[in-house]
Amino acid sequence: MQSKLPIETSFPLRIKSEAINHLSSLKQFHGIPDDSLIRIAERRTRLKVQDRWVAVALILGNRVPIPVPFERQKKTETLPKTAPPKLTVITGGRIGR
Repeated sequence: MQSKLPIETSFPLRIKSEAINHLSSLKQFHGIPDDSLIRIAERRTRLKVQDRWVAVALILGNRVPIPVPFERQKKTETLPKTAPPKLTVITGGRIGR
């Protein structure tokens, strides 16, 4: 049975200045706009996020995958074309004891 009491999800989340220094050094988040990071963090954690650095901390803490748009790079054009490596299927499951 679900409770009819409203759940408060908009409490302020704070980050220390040392954490901001660390988070700002992560280059994988430099090209992503603030609103996209905040939207991704809010969808995954269902919390109200108002700051870029809180969003980055939540994304890292919850291991949220970040979609990256495919960009054609000059490095891939200059590399010689080779056949893709052969992949084998590894079936998972529990090991019986």
